Amino acid sequence: MERLLFNRRLLVMAVGLLIVSGLAAIQTLPRLEDPRITARNARVLTTFPGADPKQVEALVTQTLEDEIRTLKEVKVLSSASRQGVSSIAIELLEEVTEVEPVWSRVRDKLADARPDLPDQASRPRLIDDRFYAFSMVIALTREDPGISHNALGRHAERLEERFRAMPSTDYTNLFGRAAEVIRLHADPAELAQLGLSAEDMARGVAGSDARRPAGVLDNGESRRAVTLRGDFADLERIRDVTISIDEGQRLKVGDLADVERGVADPPEQHALLNGEETILVGARMAGGGRIDSWSQQARSVLDEMRAELPDGIETRVLFDQSLYTQERLEGVVGSLLMGLVIVVALLFLTLGWRGAAAVGLAIPATMLLVLSLFRVFGVNIHQISITGIIVAIGLIVDNAIVVTNALRERLGQGDSHTEAVRWTLRHFAGPLLASTLTTILAFMPIVLMPGGAGEFVGPLAIAVILALISSYLVALLVIPAMSPLLLTGLTSASASGPGRAMGWLRSFIGITLRRPVIAIGLTLLLPISGAVILPMLPISFFPAADRDQFHIQVRLEPGASVDRARNVAQRMTPVIRDVEGVQDVWMVAGGNAPKVYYNLVGREDSNPAFIQAIVDTAGAERTIPAIRTLQKRLDEAFPDAQTLVRRYEQGPPVAAPLELRLYGPELPVLADLGERIAGFMHALPEVTHVHTLVNRDQPRIELTPDQEEIAALGLDAERVAGQLNALLSGRDGGFMLEETEQMPVQVRYPEPWRSQSSMLGSALIRGGEGRGGIPVSALAEQELTPSWRRIQRRQGERVQLVRGYLKVGELAPTVMRRLKGKLEAELDLPPGYRLETGGEAEERNEAVTRLLSSVAILVLMMVAAVALTFNSFRRAGIVFFSGAQAFGLGLLALALAGHPFGFIIIVGIMGLVGVAINATIIMIAALDDDDHARDGDAAAMVDVITGPTFRHIGSTTMTTFGGLVPLMVAGGTLWPPFAQTFGVGLLLATVIALVVTPAAYRLACTPAR
Repeated sequence: MERLLFNRRLLVMAVGLLIVSGLAAIQTLPRLEDPRITARNARVLTTFPGADPKQVEALVTQTLEDEIRTLKEVKVLSSASRQGVSSIAIELLEEVTEVEPVWSRVRDKLADARPDLPDQASRPRLIDDRFYAFSMVIALTREDPGISHNALGRHAERLEERFRAMPSTDYTNLFGRAAEVIRLHADPAELAQLGLSAEDMARGVAGSDARRPAGVLDNGESRRAVTLRGDFADLERIRDVTISIDEGQRLKVGDLADVERGVADPPEQHALLNGEETILVGARMAGGGRIDSWSQQARSVLDEMRAELPDGIETRVLFDQSLYTQERLEGVVGSLLMGLVIVVALLFLTLGWRGAAAVGLAIPATMLLVLSLFRVFGVNIHQISITGIIVAIGLIVDNAIVVTNALRERLGQGDSHTEAVRWTLRHFAGPLLASTLTTILAFMPIVLMPGGAGEFVGPLAIAVILALISSYLVALLVIPAMSPLLLTGLTSASASGPGRAMGWLRSFIGITLRRPVIAIGLTLLLPISGAVILPMLPISFFPAADRDQFHIQVRLEPGASVDRARNVAQRMTPVIRDVEGVQDVWMVAGGNAPKVYYNLVGREDSNPAFIQAIVDTAGAERTIPAIRTLQKRLDEAFPDAQTLVRRYEQGPPVAAPLELRLYGPELPVLADLGERIAGFMHALPEVTHVHTLVNRDQPRIELTPDQEEIAALGLDAERVAGQLNALLSGRDGGFMLEETEQMPVQVRYPEPWRSQSSMLGSALIRGGEGRGGIPVSALAEQELTPSWRRIQRRQGERVQLVRGYLKVGELAPTVMRRLKGKLEAELDLPPGYRLETGGEAEERNEAVTRLLSSVAILVLMMVAAVALTFNSFRRAGIVFFSGAQAFGLGLLALALAGHPFGFIIIVGIMGLVGVAINATIIMIAALDDDDHARDGDAAAMVDVITGPTFRHIGSTTMTTFGGLVPLMVAGGTLWPPFAQTFGVGLLLATVIALVVTPAAYRLACTPAR
């Protein structure tokens, strides 16, 4: 072994391999802003034109739910049945990591359910590709009003196609692009006089759209396909189509209707940039790529496209993920470098230049090895993994300090390098392995935690674990190999340090060893106080993100059209842009805006009464003031709309900070109880808006037909409804193909018939057997009635959702605790109804449960590792006694730092426990190594504690704390609380290693006691 360690050629080759593999990892590892969370969410959209929410629920939603629910991987199945639309949200179990096979089975289930759906319902569509945020969003705008929307849309489609053709692009989408259609406007009165309806005309047009194969000629020598020409190549071809009417008469479509080319009316959505019409092109990089390289390629594609655009069309990059990634990585890498400088400076102060050089060279060697292991374990470079390396800086030097100090001591006593290395490896390989394993096991619950929260913070723990493994290997292999070069000419190191200070410390340690019970009891006051303070600490899940961007959600009155949503969005734009710090506003009216942040989940597909805006500010520091100002201004300027101005949040997505779910069978009861709960919620001063989802406030025109009159005309209610649906919505009659663009041919009546309720009674219904048209007013009574806006279901039950949104800076758990107390005192639920907590509280509880689910088995593994290392359960008990104290000290540090008790804090405290256990193991190993200290001699124990062991623990504490200093003072809300809690807790935990552990050792492990 020694021959291998002191082989200079092998050392050079090993160092060269480390450098090459580490630098290669830096160049090839994917770079992201945040970890990529597995897309366990998808949505099933099915349209059912003309159906009210009850019909959609009964005929579509329940049928699909029954099929999907049979899949064991489905965790939550929730649905919303709206006017003409069924939307089913699917959430998979956290344990599912390969989602594509599950989504494939979901598609099979949807196909199985298709025959059971109404004929008028569309084919269910699974949307499973919108979970991840776009990497780039481009706006195409018209500077020349003479350019049509269709022309702008064609250029947007070309740009989308070019983005899609990039090798590393996995998804693209357009926002605000209205579908092109060929529209046939026919007068219903004229058609009725001819004995025709829109359905007849659409059927006749579709029958003339010949594009199907007509067979194959096979003469034994060759085969020739036979096709029938006559597909719709242009508008004239459609105008020339003939429609048969009574008595063998035939008329051309051009004589019956105006044929024109246009866009869908109304469109599914509108997109606006600073109030002006635009089309947004979103493109997303596939997982496993480097966002900086992808962005450069995308910008090159955009530059090529710009050169081809006609005058009057402008393009603009609204969002580029690579810029945020670069800024984030520059920040954490800067913190990493600053931490390295602090750590090396502290090493020079505590170890001298030779020892500092040995330990300091171990740091880059360890980091290069960590980066190489990143490639092996599939860890990407992002803010979480780099922060894990920062957290591990102090831990990296821990093993190196122990080995360096041991080598210095032995070399100073006259040992040769070979003898010093042999003694060091024999005495410290086992304890260092035990301390490394226990620290690794302390971080393992974070690695093993399933779900989005685990995937978000897991890379931090993986980085720490890889750093610990690497540091152990470097400490036992590289430092001994380099000792002949760095640790030469040493004399025995003095343990006295600064005379007076060390004298005080020796006296203090001596007192604690003579009165171990009192010392332990007094020291326990600190962790106990932390445990007592815990119930009084404010609680949060994940902190908000610091970003020069926020988003706005606007919900209009029930029944609002997409055009009204566009008008409201245009009126809102100047109000938003007038706020100081706001730069740009891009909106989508009629649905979700492009997803530009990882934990935003779009829940309003195809909702004409919904607006979402993305607001860019001049800097992250301008975001919170802008949100506070804008929330008040929008509430005052648009009292009829519910406007939510929201920051981006960290961690897994949450629908709303506050959410209560009320289950029960009857919709009127759910609506009434929901309003009462909303009243309690809205009365809380921290709440800005409350949103109930199940309400009977959707206006609807209800026709009550005269069944006898309908029967006399040879009709039934279904055929009457079909003719009215054709009148209002139109009927498709084939499509026109232009290059790769497919445009449906649609037969519709003129606009007044489709928009004015007064015209509905004049609409003519054609009777059976060629009878003429009869006005609707003669067949049915017309009445305006309220209808259900939507019907919510969750896990197969009807549910009312009450969601509350908070002012900036307010904590959801505190508000929810007060709300639940109010509800328990004043709300009585009828039999068959129950209340359930959702929102941030549910996500937090589930995340903590998953985090702690593996703790028990890992604690047993830690006990086994320590007990086997020391061959003593008493020593193992001391180790875990120190871990319990470290947890309480972490809570005390959190209280001193003044931060809420959140999920990321739990992660930090678990790491702190591992570090405290590590120090305790080193202390016990040092005491065991001295014969007199092992026998309980107080003076000998003082010498051990204040000798090399103190230098080791002191150096490790200072370097770990120093490595965290950049994160402590960094801006933002995610890492300063984590680093301050970890760092302050680490300083407090030093008391455990220097006072509690020796006192407990003397009580439990020495013959003298």
